[in-house]
Amino acid sequence: MQMSSLQRIIALALVSVMLLAGAGCWDRKEINDLNVVTLIGFDRITDSGNSRVLLTARILKSGATGAPGTAGMGGGGTPPITSLAVSAEGETVADAARNFYLRFPRQLYLGHTLGIVIGEDLARQGIQQVIEFADRDPLIRYQTQVVVCEGTALEAIQASPEFETLAATELVKMIEHDTQFVSKSVPADLFQVVYDLLTPGRDAALPRMRLFTPPEQGSSVRKGPPSGTVEIDQAGKKDANGAKTGENAGVAQTAAPEKKTFSVDGAGVFQGDRLAGWLNGKESMGVLFITGQAHGGAVPFAFRSPEKNASFVFSYAKTKISPVITPGGITVEVSIKGDGTLSEDENAAIDVMKESDVKAAQQLIDQETQRYCQEAVAKCQSLHSDAFGFGDLVHRTNPAFWKQIRDRWQNYYPTVKVQVKADFTIENAGANNKPVEAQ
Repeated sequence: MQMSSLQRIIALALVSVMLLAGAGCWDRKEINDLNVVTLIGFDRITDSGNSRVLLTARILKSGATGAPGTAGMGGGGTPPITSLAVSAEGETVADAARNFYLRFPRQLYLGHTLGIVIGEDLARQGIQQVIEFADRDPLIRYQTQVVVCEGTALEAIQASPEFETLAATELVKMIEHDTQFVSKSVPADLFQVVYDLLTPGRDAALPRMRLFTPPEQGSSVRKGPPSGTVEIDQAGKKDANGAKTGENAGVAQTAAPEKKTFSVDGAGVFQGDRLAGWLNGKESMGVLFITGQAHGGAVPFAFRSPEKNASFVFSYAKTKISPVITPGGITVEVSIKGDGTLSEDENAAIDVMKESDVKAAQQLIDQETQRYCQEAVAKCQSLHSDAFGFGDLVHRTNPAFWKQIRDRWQNYYPTVKVQVKADFTIENAGANNKPVEAQ
């Protein structure tokens, strides 16, 4: 039976599809040949007067054994996923990345990198090389979070998470929760950092990562005896009188250092690509208010008391910012409006049924918010760090004037005046109209 032309074309098409389906991926890489990186850290080290880059990666490692019920114990489950910190050094960032192959037989895979950690010394010397490397790598996503840590990135990458299996997951969730509920750090992903470095009149601000030993004895990170001296008896023998007779009987030795975990608190602000200094939590909140990034947090205030005795939790804040240019200089006018809940009222200080008390409380909340903003401005101006993007704002609103001052903006910026007006509304007093008052 002879095939028609149409049948012949259909048959050739089907054969072509089958051949393509069976070809597979020509450039595929097996998971067994990859080191999947979740966190990557960068440090600057000095060796015999020569400056080198130390690159530390947190790499996924599938556990061989696990808890009862997992594959490692014959239960047929999935082995737990853990991670391992490894490092390599080189004359440049790319050189350090390539030098990983001198130690490890697998290729670094950066497509699942959740965070970039920059050590303090490197940050003070300049982060351009690091950001250039991350920006050029086709696998690192622009959504990757970038943080600067006190101390070294090596210590930060080696720190243990308290609540999540992976340190990268815990770090990213901390930043997300701070953005939604706390507003005491300044979030920045790779895209934002690149934008800040490339845009005249803007300086970068990154979340500050801090290391600490958990104070709680039952912490999953703090295991073993506390730091100090302990008495050991290696042989574990005693004589007839009960005295220890081991080789190291009665020898006092210093206990091994306790493990450290991390938190996200405050921010590091930059001048150009160099770390200029640190902001505390309140100053960071001030930056977020001015830049319109404060989405939620608590503002403690003192109501007819010398000490803070009430708290306002804002759930909404909107900022309007505009520069006013006069012969006397630049004044930036900031207007902040929002609402929230009265979350705490010690000793029944505020009677929410009285309009006068509510208005007085709102006024105090506004003053406290304005103080956060002014402290943030004063700190950033003293560090010559335009973390607010005031210069970029002037550029966009008055290009002609910006052209006149662009080359001397770093010296002009500390003279900018900032006027902040906050207007918050207490929407409700929580579940109860009357506070809990002890009798």
